[in-house]
Amino acid sequence: MRMKVVIVGIIILLCIPSQNGQPVFSEYPTNPVYSPGRAYYPSIIYDPLHFDDTYAGGDPYYKMWYTASGGIELAYSADGIIWNTYGLVSGLLATTHHVQVIYDRNGFGGTPTHYKMYFWDTSHLYSLAALKYAESPDGITWTWSSLTQDATAPLVTGIHPDWNRGTYGPIDIFYNPSGAAVLDDVNLWNNRYIMYYDGTTGGIEQVGLAYSANGTHWKRYSTGPVLPITPGAWDSAYTGFGTVIPLSDGFHFFYSGGQHAMHEGIGYAFSEDGISWEKRADPLFHIHDGVAWRSQRCYTPAVLVRVQSGVLCFHLWFTGDNGGTRAIGYAVGCVRLSLRGSLDNSPVEIGIEQQMISLARYNADRCCDQYEQNVMGLLSELGAIDRPEYREALQYIEEARTFCTKSDGLITSGNGVAGNYCALQACQLYAEALSILEVLVSELA
Repeated sequence: MRMKVVIVGIIILLCIPSQNGQPVFSEYPTNPVYSPGRAYYPSIIYDPLHFDDTYAGGDPYYKMWYTASGGIELAYSADGIIWNTYGLVSGLLATTHHVQVIYDRNGFGGTPTHYKMYFWDTSHLYSLAALKYAESPDGITWTWSSLTQDATAPLVTGIHPDWNRGTYGPIDIFYNPSGAAVLDDVNLWNNRYIMYYDGTTGGIEQVGLAYSANGTHWKRYSTGPVLPITPGAWDSAYTGFGTVIPLSDGFHFFYSGGQHAMHEGIGYAFSEDGISWEKRADPLFHIHDGVAWRSQRCYTPAVLVRVQSGVLCFHLWFTGDNGGTRAIGYAVGCVRLSLRGSLDNSPVEIGIEQQMISLARYNADRCCDQYEQNVMGLLSELGAIDRPEYREALQYIEEARTFCTKSDGLITSGNGVAGNYCALQACQLYAEALSILEVLVSELA
């Protein structure tokens, strides 16, 4: 399933819940955290075992697929804040958009498929052809295919003025490997696949719900939308793209919405069963908040959860646009857990620096100490050689050492955010040097 509950490896920002137990979010102070030119509609997953990847030296805890100017791209991160761009993935349609990715470390059904993607095919709208699916062994090379739907309870009808006349694609998907082998029409969460998806009249957009035994043939759960618009409210014409988080107390839905467009704000809703929802009256974030980087668009929340020491924090990545740059931002909101594991409304205040110091120390040890030992071993093996690649590697090493010195000073002074940034910069520079030195050792052996 998508790794939504994160036990270790990410940080806690300032987290103060409101009196009714709902989290109040704090934005990362230097948002956006990822701005490679054009990035939006993020789908983010987490794996404490690094996805068994080798292309990033074992670093990525987080992977993010998003829409870029040239198609769907992949980025990865060790901490969810400093992101590295892998680049375009392959095998998808040129019209792929609004992607949602789920991951199974063991392979779905014991197969070599570890990643599944559901997406909107922008060349269609008023038929199920608008909603498609892809599989991948590594999250990079994909094979797409079409979906089918139940004739009596279709996800998309194609008929005006149905609320689900068309679709702009998936909102969130759940995979339950122990789910029923055949459709369970009574117990929704006993099914192997559950999907929240977008339903549209061609104007208004609302959230539908569907289920499947194999992930490719789907049946609509209810006759109407499960998260409808609210007349007269901030989301009076659009409710959609976001993340549903199932916890012990119920289901938490972070969704996009607006009065004139889907990208006007991010809302929150709660449900005991994942079907009937109670919305928070005001949005968590909105384009009219007065925050420049997200003044034109503010939507598509991708959320993961961290639980530690009786505190539960929702980590939220989302799209912002200032009219010129579309990028990914980051925020966190926390609540305290009661002894029974349900949510409490006790105040929680944890400073960002307090949490970043430990992460910064870890990355400094890993990058500066361990990588330094590795490059010194290779330099000793090579000796002094007159090669341009060798001189380039030495330059990378000197730059890495400079960042390590900065990192150590910043951590000592209590600046964990900047200290962690410098440590990760050192990591990348050392990695460049190591790749060059390893080739030289191989050539000169």
